[in-house]
Amino acid sequence: MMGLHQKTLLNIIATIFCVALAECGDVYKIGVGIADVTGPAAEINMMGYAQLGQRTSGIHLRQFSRAFVVDDGKSRVLFISLDAGMTSQVIYLETVKALKETYGGLYTEKNVCISSTHTHAGPGGFLQYALYIVTSQGFIRQTFDSLIEGILKSVKMAHQNMQPGYIFWNEGDLYNASINRSPTSYLNNPPEERANYKTNVDTNMLLLKFTDLNRKPIGMINWFAVHCTSMNNTNKLISSDNKGYASVLFEKRMNGNAPIGK
Repeated sequence: MMGLHQKTLLNIIATIFCVALAECGDVYKIGVGIADVTGPAAEINMMGYAQLGQRTSGIHLRQFSRAFVVDDGKSRVLFISLDAGMTSQVIYLETVKALKETYGGLYTEKNVCISSTHTHAGPGGFLQYALYIVTSQGFIRQTFDSLIEGILKSVKMAHQNMQPGYIFWNEGDLYNASINRSPTSYLNNPPEERANYKTNVDTNMLLLKFTDLNRKPIGMINWFAVHCTSMNNTNKLISSDNKGYASVLFEKRMNGNAPIGK
């Protein structure tokens, strides 16, 4: 059975793609925002590898929340990409609660999606289930608050800078950017199934590009299947890992090397 959060995720992603596939020339109100969500950089167990001795002791790359609001005049969606190991229910519920307090019924469980990059190099302690906070020795309020505050700041920025614009969609194969985490296991799949694919990984990248009315880029979202584990289980520096690094490099290039978020 699909839970409420799973249904919300699928509905919102489907809505975003419906928007992207609308007739050429359709104009939407689009807002983008970014804010720092970096948690405590010292003595906090990391969320990802479940290694008791892997405790934060510095920062390699800061963590960010990136928010995207799309409104077609009839409905609105809010998509948030979070540099974190995963999105916990308590993070989602607390975010939606705070959004309702600020914006009324504009952002609710029906149109808000929080997605995570799955970095294994962020501070832990922000999930509500015991299994996921054993290695962090319990709930870490500082980690949780950093995530919530940054998420809300990114949404506020996206909400306030909404402007008319266009959405473009594209997809294609990206090779030599990922590997199968268990190629030996993959070979246990039936030969007739493996014959349907060129490689043992999903090489397809999907991209949504947001522009203003002059076709100037204002933001983008992409989906590509790569595990966010370039920083291994001996690393003790907070990092948004490979996806975060790609985001930082892209944003610097698009923004004239300006500081991230400026």
